[in-house]
Amino acid sequence: MLVQILRLLIMVILALGIGKLVSKLKLPSILGWLITGMVFGPHAFAVMNQETLDAGWYQIVVHVLECAVGLMIGTELVWNKIKRSGKSIVITTLTQSLGTFFVVSLVFGVVFYLSDILVYLAFIFGGIALATAPAPALSIVREFNTKGPVTGTLIPMAALDDIVVLCSLRQLQSLWGIRRQVNFRRI
Repeated sequence: MLVQILRLLIMVILALGIGKLVSKLKLPSILGWLITGMVFGPHAFAVMNQETLDAGWYQIVVHVLECAVGLMIGTELVWNKIKRSGKSIVITTLTQSLGTFFVVSLVFGVVFYLSDILVYLAFIFGGIALATAPAPALSIVREFNTKGPVTGTLIPMAALDDIVVLCSLRQLQSLWGIRRQVNFRRI
C-alpha cells in the first residue's frame, strides 16, 4: 500500500508540474493534468496501475475529491442565477442532456439490434454520453477568471446537467433491475 500511495504522490507532483508547463503556453493547466493521467495511467506507462485504482483507500480518496469538486461547483452555483435565467437554462439543459441520451441510445440500440447484441446495453452508452465532468470547465473559469454571459450560464448548466444524469442513471438502474423480466431485444 505504501508503494501505491507513493505512486499517487508522484502522479500528483507530475500532474502539477506538467500543468504549470502547459499554462506557460497559455493553455489551461487542467490540460496538463489530463495529459499526465493519460500518459502515466494504467493504459500507457502504468505508473498508476489498475491495482492502485481498485484499492479501497484510493476509492475513498476519489469520493472525497468528488465531494470537493461538488462543493466548488456549489460555491459557483447560486440558485438566484438559475431563477434569473428563467426557463431558458432549464430547457437548454434538459434538451441537451436528454437529447444526447436519446440520440446515443437510439443509435447504439439500432447497431446492437442489427448486431444481435443485447439492446438494453445501448442505454448504458446513452448514460455514459450524458455524464460530463464539470471540473474542467470550472477549472478553466477559475484559472482565467472569466466573466460574462457564457460563464454565468456554464456553471449552473453543469450542475443541472449532473442532476439530470443522476436521475437518468437511477432510472437506468431500475431498468437493469427488471431486465430479467423483460426481453429488451424486442424493445
